[in-house]
This record gives sequence, structure tokens and C-alpha cells, in this order.
Amino acid sequence: MVEHWILPCNIRIYDVVEHFKRNKRIVWINSFSMKTGDIAYLYVASPFSEIKYECVVLNDQVDEVLLKENPYVIPKKQINNFYIKKIKYVELELVSIFPEGTFTLAKLREHGLGQVQIQARADRDLKSYLTEIKALIST
Repeated sequence: MVEHWILPCNIRIYDVVEHFKRNKRIVWINSFSMKTGDIAYLYVASPFSEIKYECVVLNDQVDEVLLKENPYVIPKKQINNFYIKKIKYVELELVSIFPEGTFTLAKLREHGLGQVQIQARADRDLKSYLTEIKALIST
């Protein structure tokens, strides 16, 4: 079963907006259990405060070679997350870029989004909302 994930992104740490202008793939830390084929929505924090990107998980077993080619993903300081035993990574491929204002924080909160400080699964209500709006903007 395909899971849908919300991934927070701070562009002061790594500018995914610029990254996706020149590359459709990105390596991302896998704090929980994203699997190949899962859908990842990148929530870009201030100044955007909205989901800007939809990606698919291409690979849930990133090797050392790919990791060394993408050093931005390696945390500069120790991550203090109880759930991370060994840091794992996934490779994501860009599927969609959403128009500005499509998935703002206010709209996402109306549909069940809690905090956006850690990677989290989208609940049924939020997943339905994302799917519904994506269908509307693609027609």
C-alpha cells in the first residue's frame, strides 16, 4: 500500500526551490519508514509556508556513492530525534510543482495537518484533500 508523507523543508538549510530548477531528483533523510513507490509532499517553510512539490520515492536504499554525490543531505549536527536509530536516506523524484497558494498551511490545517516540524504520514482526510485538489488543478 502506497503511503503519503509530508516532509518539512527549511530553505535556509537547503534550498530545494533552486535544486528543483536544475534537477528532478533529490536525496532526503528518511526519519521513519518511507518505501519505494510512496508519495512525498515537500512542505517548504517560510517564506512559502506551503506544500510546493510532490515527489515519488524512487529508492529507499540509498548507497554511499549516491550519498557522497549529495552531501547537502548529511546533517551538519547530530539529529536529536528519538525515532532515528541509524540515519537512512531515500531518493525522491519530482512529479509535480504546485502553483503558489495551492496548499497553504492554513488550508492544510483545515484538513488535518498537525505540526510540520518532522516527517509524518498524511492522514485519510489530508490525503483525500491533496488528491482532490491535485485532480482539480490538473484538468
